[in-house]
Amino acid sequence: MEINATLLEELKKKGFRMTTVRSNMIDLLIKTRSPLTAQDVHFLLSQKGLLVNKTTIYREILFLLGQDIIQEIHFSDGKMRYEIARHHHHHIVCVQCKTVKDVILEDDLAEHERKIEKNSRFKILNHSLEFFGLCEKCR
Repeated sequence: MEINATLLEELKKKGFRMTTVRSNMIDLLIKTRSPLTAQDVHFLLSQKGLLVNKTTIYREILFLLGQDIIQEIHFSDGKMRYEIARHHHHHIVCVQCKTVKDVILEDDLAEHERKIEKNSRFKILNHSLEFFGLCEKCR
C-alpha cells in the first residue's frame, strides 16, 4: 500500500473525515522532495486546479501537525516549512536559489545527544541540524 493511502486509512480509522483538501495536501507533501511553506502548498494546490483559501491551508497544517503526519522545519529565513514526518534526517540548503535537499548522516547523533545531556544536565527533546551553502548550480 502506498504511503498516502496508508496515512489516509489511519486517519479514517481514528474517525477523521477525508476531505479533498486534506488528501491532496498529504499527497503533495509526500511527492515533494523538499519542505514546503504554507504559501507553496497553496500555490501548488491551485496549480492542480484545487482552489483553497489560505485559512483552510493553515487549519489543515495544524491538523496534520497534531496527528504527527507532518513536521515543521525551521530554516534561518524565518519561514516555517512542512514535510511528511518520517525518519529523522537533516537538510542542506542553498542560500542563493533556496534549493533544499535531505541529508542522512551515517554517524548516529544519539550518542552525542546523550553526552550533551550528561555534561549539561539538560534534557534534549529534539534537535535540528541544517547545512547552508551554495548548490552546484549556484557556485
